[in-house]
Amino acid sequence: MRNIITFLTGLLVLASCQNDDNGSPVVPEFMIAAEISDGAVDYEQTVFDGGSNGNINVFNRADRTLYLQSFKNGKDDLDGFLTIRLNGVDIETLTLPYSLTGVEGSVTWVDEAVKELQGPCAAPDVLCFYAGVGVDEVKVTITAIENNIISGNFEGKLYHIRVNPSVVRDENDIVEVVKGEFNIQFETI
Repeated sequence: MRNIITFLTGLLVLASCQNDDNGSPVVPEFMIAAEISDGAVDYEQTVFDGGSNGNINVFNRADRTLYLQSFKNGKDDLDGFLTIRLNGVDIETLTLPYSLTGVEGSVTWVDEAVKELQGPCAAPDVLCFYAGVGVDEVKVTITAIENNIISGNFEGKLYHIRVNPSVVRDENDIVEVVKGEFNIQFETI
């Protein structure tokens, strides 16, 4: 009888574990995620080796830059990406938490959906994205750096930027970013 009770208890535990996430998507360990204009974006980090230009998710000690980047489709930048740029910040000597000021930080969001929203962006020779710089537009806070993993949060306003051939910043086309978070693995050179 004891064995039957143990067996039934085990089955009950296994049955309850099969759908304990209620269909919720699994959040990747390394990612940049946020709510942008009331829609959730969650882009997984897939580049750990610097990527094609050698500087994605690589901290450069010489110029103190770090481009944290993750992709919408989890593979490449074709469908869109989120980038958090750290400029002139020595992440190896920071006292945490550290809020980036002025040009020390920026957030850029590129999404294929922008082309559907903006007529001129549909042209193949036009580059469109949303970007915000510094504490006036975005606030980026680094909360942890350990074992070549940097984490933090961000929020703010990103302005629509169109490039071809000149740069046009649309002051009336803004997306609001809230609940932004990042957890990115990086290399140091």
